[in-house]
Amino acid sequence: MESIIKKGLPNVLLVVPRYFSTKVCGYIMPLGILYVSAALKASGVANVFTVNLNHQEDSDEEVLGRIIKENDIQIVGSGGISGQFIEVSPLMKLLKKIAPQLTTIVGGGMITADAIPAMEAFEGCADYGVIGEGEKTVVELVQAIYHNKAKNEIKGIIYKDGKEWVVTKRREDEMDLDSLPLPDYAGFDYDKYLATNGEVEDGVKYSPVAIIGGRSCKYNCTFCFHPSGSKYRQRSLDSIFSEIDYLVNHYEVNYIALREELFASDEQRVLDFCKRIKDYPLVWSIQLRVDSVSELMVEALKNSNCRYVFLGIESADNRILKSMRKNITIEQVEYALDLTIKAGLDTRSTIILGDEVETMESAYRTINWWLEHKKYSSIVIDMIIAFPGSTLYKNARKNGRIPDPIRFLLEGCPIINLSTEMSDAEYDKLVQDISRYNCMQYSVRNYKE
Repeated sequence: MESIIKKGLPNVLLVVPRYFSTKVCGYIMPLGILYVSAALKASGVANVFTVNLNHQEDSDEEVLGRIIKENDIQIVGSGGISGQFIEVSPLMKLLKKIAPQLTTIVGGGMITADAIPAMEAFEGCADYGVIGEGEKTVVELVQAIYHNKAKNEIKGIIYKDGKEWVVTKRREDEMDLDSLPLPDYAGFDYDKYLATNGEVEDGVKYSPVAIIGGRSCKYNCTFCFHPSGSKYRQRSLDSIFSEIDYLVNHYEVNYIALREELFASDEQRVLDFCKRIKDYPLVWSIQLRVDSVSELMVEALKNSNCRYVFLGIESADNRILKSMRKNITIEQVEYALDLTIKAGLDTRSTIILGDEVETMESAYRTINWWLEHKKYSSIVIDMIIAFPGSTLYKNARKNGRIPDPIRFLLEGCPIINLSTEMSDAEYDKLVQDISRYNCMQYSVRNYKE
């Protein structure tokens, strides 16, 4: 937290909510609010205070009440993706309970995906919503709130004027990602985050440090939603390595995770990254589309301490892959798996069942494929979710499978039968079977450990 408060500026508090999963399996640090915090601090338009509730021993009410009172906080911001609504919503209600006069701002995918239902679901506890990338928007909004200026000219926000929702023009995508300040790691107890997250392998604990090398995506998979804009943009390698250098110099970092599936859309970019990263005393991971995997790339990954390769498989049925708009085939999947596994890379993948044209036959064809291949690669299998903003979600809204978008958010975006080919009874059986397979796999793994 800042120790010096400048007079004549608003006092703003940014909050990472306490996640229900923290004590069970850790959590993923939400980089969006770290970027917003860094931008707000760099702008100089506010006194910025931060707190990560996941590393506070006192109750949320005690922690927030103390910070708000001691620092005369006037504006509070938080946010996240749609699946985190069930954690962000109680936070915003608590803030209004502690200090009803506070102005509250919520951002992230939960607002960007379907803004009006999301704001309505907050039941008046969110005064403003930020749509899309938040760095510039939040700076402008904080100034307008503090100086009581009109908000309708600020791009990328939603708010209520009387009984009507006002949704302003979408802000243009930030094309120069290198111009943005590095995420505000120091402001959100990143050292404690690393200490309490990660997994132990071969006697060494690896805590993934996520780095975003680009924003948005040029593909349109039906189950995906990209809240960071419609145009795919990449950071330069110099920008990425300046962030890696900062992290290595300030924290006990031994694992860098590149959280961007299209990082390898330019093979030379990957080869150049491998040359630079191999001199660092750490391991790293990369997310790859299977159609970008090549022998040259795999060899470079192998020789640069790349420990984990994440591949998006999704299905073992080409008809389903086409319906998902993945633009890949199971033959490409098997080729990519073969290359990475033979190279000795720790390959991890995902399969999601329940596409709109999924049948019992296609689902169990994929399950059988998974059972044959999971001994060679760590492959997680689960049911598909119609996250707000995705094509699946939009179709489910149109055909009545999600009749109430507000309730859908309040329930944490549950899995539902999206298939036009399976009855609800068949779908329920599939869900039960997947749960059983996963429980069996987990039990065997724990027994071996």
